[in-house]
Amino acid sequence: MISNILINNYLRFVLLAGRRLASTQSNVNIGDQMKILNDNKQYKKALELFDEFNEKTIDKCSNWIIIQALKACTQICDVQRGLKIHNLISSRLKHDPYVLPSLIHFYMQCGDMNHAQLLFDTSTKKTLPMYGAMMKGYIKNNLPKKVIDLFNEIKDPDRVIIILLFNACAQLGTNEELNLVKRILSNIPESLFLEPTLSSSLIHVFMKCGDVTSAKALFDRSTKKTTPVYGAMMKGFIINNLSKQAIDLFNEIKDPDEIAITLVCNACAQLGTEKELVLLRSISSKISNSFYSDPYVVTSLIDAFMKCGDVTSAKALFDKSTMKTAPMYGAIMTGEYYIFC
Repeated sequence: MISNILINNYLRFVLLAGRRLASTQSNVNIGDQMKILNDNKQYKKALELFDEFNEKTIDKCSNWIIIQALKACTQICDVQRGLKIHNLISSRLKHDPYVLPSLIHFYMQCGDMNHAQLLFDTSTKKTLPMYGAMMKGYIKNNLPKKVIDLFNEIKDPDRVIIILLFNACAQLGTNEELNLVKRILSNIPESLFLEPTLSSSLIHVFMKCGDVTSAKALFDRSTKKTTPVYGAMMKGFIINNLSKQAIDLFNEIKDPDEIAITLVCNACAQLGTEKELVLLRSISSKISNSFYSDPYVVTSLIDAFMKCGDVTSAKALFDKSTMKTAPMYGAIMTGEYYIFC
C-alpha cells in the first residue's frame, strides 16, 4: 500500500514537473518523462504531458516524444488522438523512418489495417521495425499468411522478425508451416535459436504443428532453460494431450511463476484423477497469497478442482475471491455440468 502511494506521488510529481519545465526542458527529457508514465501504465497522464506541445509547436517535438505519445494512444486505443498526431506530423513522415513503425503499430493494434497498410505501401524505405510492426499487426488481426508473405520479402531478418514468423506459423499449425520453420532453422546459427526468447517461440511452433520430438530435442539442447521455455514446453504437452509430461516438467521448476502454475492446473484438469487432485491441493497450499489475486490462476485452480471432482475446494476458492470474473463463473458452471450431467 505504502509503495503504491509513493509511486503515485512520484508520478504526480513527474507530471507537474514536466508541465512546469515544458517551455525550457529539452525534448529528450520530456520524452523520458513520458516514458516513465507509459512504463507505469499512466497513459492518459503521458498524453496530458504531450498536450503541452500544441499544434503550433508540434514541429519542435522530437521523434522520441512522438513515439511515446503514439505508444500511449496504442495502449488505450485512443484512435482520435492518434489520428490527430498523424495529421500533425504527416509532412515529416517521408523523411522519418523512426516514427513510422510506431504509427503503423498504432493503427494495426487499434484494428485500422487500411491506414497501416497504406503507410507501409507508400514508404520508399522499408526498415525492419516497419516490417515488424506490420507482421505483429497481422498476427493480432488473425492474418498469419500475410506475415509469411511479408517475411519472404526481407533479405536479412533479425531475431524479432524471426520470432514473429514463428508466431504466425504457430497460429496456422500445419505441415507446410513446419517445413518452412525447419528451412529457416537450417540457415540460422545454433547459438541464435538456442537463445531463450527465440527457443521458447520455436518450441511453441513445433508443438502447435504437432512435432513434439523436435520440441523436446530443442528443449534438451537448451543451456538456459528459463521459465518461459518451460512454459512453452508445458503448453505444448497440454496441446498434444501429454499432460503427465507437463506435470513432470512443472516439478523441475524451482520457482514457478503464475503462468507455470496456470499451466499445471490445466494439465491436472485434463487428466482429472485423484493423483492430480492431491497435487492441486499441495500447490494450492504452497503458493503465495499474491497468486490468488491473479484471476487466471484462480480460474485455472477452480476449473482443475472441478474436473478432479473436488467441488468443495472449487466453491471455497470461488467464494474467497474478491474479484469474480466471467471466466471464474464459467469454470464453476462448466464444472457442475461436467460432474452432475
